[in-house]
Amino acid sequence: MLILNKGSVVEFRLGVCMSTARLLSGGRLLEEVTNKTRDHMKHIVQGLGILNDIIRSYRDLSYEEAQSKYDELNMHEEKSDEIKRSIMSILKATHLHPEDREDLLRIILTLDDVIGLAKAIAKKMIIFKHLKLELPSNVHSTLLDMSNKSIEAVKLVAELLESTGAGYNKIVDLTHKIEELEEEVDDIRLRAFEELLKECSTKFIPLCIVMPVVIDDLEKVTDKCEDIADLFRLYAVSR
Repeated sequence: MLILNKGSVVEFRLGVCMSTARLLSGGRLLEEVTNKTRDHMKHIVQGLGILNDIIRSYRDLSYEEAQSKYDELNMHEEKSDEIKRSIMSILKATHLHPEDREDLLRIILTLDDVIGLAKAIAKKMIIFKHLKLELPSNVHSTLLDMSNKSIEAVKLVAELLESTGAGYNKIVDLTHKIEELEEEVDDIRLRAFEELLKECSTKFIPLCIVMPVVIDDLEKVTDKCEDIADLFRLYAVSR
């Protein structure tokens, strides 16, 4: 797992507990990593939630309202990026085992990819709104299904990061749920392409060109969540 508080001692975990000596060598810096990791995850969840709002309310939002939501998402992306750089600096100063340091950094960077994808998708939706492009109802429905599953997967990753003391079964159960969501999104992605092809086979609309990129980027969000789940699963089983 990742982080567990026991009194004033903060344990960094990926699957099993580090040795007491390695825990004590982390000291206050490691506790700071713990707090910043939680803050980083909060910005990721909030950013994905805003993307979900933009997709769900696309038809009702004015361009100005959609832009305002994008600006809020961008703020969370910038904040998460600041925290990421801070965590990288702190990790360099800690006495964590190099493998543990590398694993935590990999998780942070993967989460950074998640909010980066959310920002890219939201920006395209803002462009659609600015150009007054209507989303066909069947395409919009499948896109919203993907978005709902994506935010659910991100929230499960957040729960995974907070479940260090829960034991093997809890961790593996969470990783399985994330994997199932990723598979569901894969299926919805194919349905989204099918619905888009139905629209584009009868008439050409600009969305026929750009919507496949949005669909693929949204699918990558749950791919990234599964990558993190796989890391936890690997260490829960092997360490």
